[in-house]
Amino acid sequence: MGSVGLTGEFIASYGGEASKPASLDELLRRLDRGDFDLVGIGRALLQDPQWAVKVHEGRTGELMDFDRSAMMSLS
Repeated sequence: MGSVGLTGEFIASYGGEASKPASLDELLRRLDRGDFDLVGIGRALLQDPQWAVKVHEGRTGELMDFDRSAMMSLS
């Protein structure tokens, strides 16, 4: 699984690297092409629980940057 919706890689977030929202155009193109059947969204949802609603409604300008502090919500 890659980094859906974010610019940075998952493992880099453990080192403190933040990620900005990324375009979903390539993801949608590959999904339409049938490259995969399922897309998992992780870090983006930890940071912004309304991520899916915002994307669905076209409000991508409101998506939040990911910060590793969001992973603390898992403990």
